[in-house]
Amino acid sequence: MLDASSPFASFQAPPGPASLIDLAARRLRQAIVSCELAPGDFVNEASLSERFGLGRAGVRVALTALAAAGFIARHARQGWRIAPVGGALAEAVLDARRRLEPSLAEARLSAADGAALRQLCEMAASAEGRPEHAALAVARAADRQIRNRLAAHAGPIAARWLDDVWDHADRITRSLDLAGHSIAGAAWAPAIEALVARDRSAAASAIRGEIERFAVAVARGLMATEARRSKPLMRSARRRRGKKGGAMTASASGSSHLQEKQR
Repeated sequence: MLDASSPFASFQAPPGPASLIDLAARRLRQAIVSCELAPGDFVNEASLSERFGLGRAGVRVALTALAAAGFIARHARQGWRIAPVGGALAEAVLDARRRLEPSLAEARLSAADGAALRQLCEMAASAEGRPEHAALAVARAADRQIRNRLAAHAGPIAARWLDDVWDHADRITRSLDLAGHSIAGAAWAPAIEALVARDRSAAASAIRGEIERFAVAVARGLMATEARRSKPLMRSARRRRGKKGGAMTASASGSSHLQEKQR
């Protein structure tokens, strides 16, 4: 019998149930974080299974896990709703970041860690502000790689919490990108240099400063997005009032004309 683990084996075993569930969880999470599944939209198991080519069982388990992480919520007779992006989510994300991220100042970076993080900072800085869509994607990817490398120095539970919080933060950032209100990428260089120098106080201060910069940028972006959404509603309301006023004027004019004829 051929040993499937042999380097001479010409085939790979098909993915098992556990790996298929993991695949579904990763794919749906990615779709939510990237806003491929839009905030506030309703979805169901059947449509997701067909759209992403995933098994129904895997989708069901993935949706339950995503609900536990706050990315979706189940609604009776309506399916699952992708969590909206708004002020409530932003406040929750900022609260979590303020509690968790300063602990990254305790990370003890090796020389290799420092070199890799500096390179990522340079990559993000070179892409920042350029108009091409690809440049924005590079900056966002480099920023997340920096965070992931820092989280690798936290404990496994803290790293998992940070992963959830950062996915929520990335979803906010992505929704603002799509709305035309992109926010500047994180400036990690001061925190990285402080960590390399083993200056925990300076590192914690730099991390807190970056969180507050993000808070201000997100607040402005959300307000601008909301203002843009409300403008068509205001114009529509003015049109309706104008039509109603015109109809009333015409009606009054017709009534007056009728009274003149009766006299």
